Amino acid sequence: MTKTEQEHRSITIERVFSNCVDHVWAAWAIPEKKKAWFGEGLAEFDFREGGAERSSFVTDMGTHTNQTHYFEIKERKRIVFAYSMAVDSRIHTVSLATVLFSEHGGGTKLTYVEQLCVIPPSDGAEGREHGWKGLLDGLESYLAGDIQDKA
Repeated sequence: MTKTEQEHRSITIERVFSNCVDHVWAAWAIPEKKKAWFGEGLAEFDFREGGAERSSFVTDMGTHTNQTHYFEIKERKRIVFAYSMAVDSRIHTVSLATVLFSEHGGGTKLTYVEQLCVIPPSDGAEGREHGWKGLLDGLESYLAGDIQDKA
């Protein structure tokens, strides 16, 4: 019998946006705004404590699915959620994430912290960090007006 090993890792990503906290918060909290930067694969979005989010996208690796549960939402300050990532229905990471919002010189400092359990085979913490950096790049483009809301 083969023993599957897991790995526990943490990642932290910080970004400063020129937009005020209200605008950055709205991009996370309002469905059409989040869909604009998060992607068309956002199939379910219930942004409230106890709410859920579900999304998927396809790459050459297969169909990636995300299942999220929101635990705490402190408006304009903090979001705490847990989520799993799977490829072709096989979960390979399970994470607890915290997103912090603070005023920063007229703009917003966003701090994303994730603690994850990696279940091999997986792209692991590097894959989650790469994915979230890409999503935050999309958020930056959205806030700059390069991406329009999805109606």
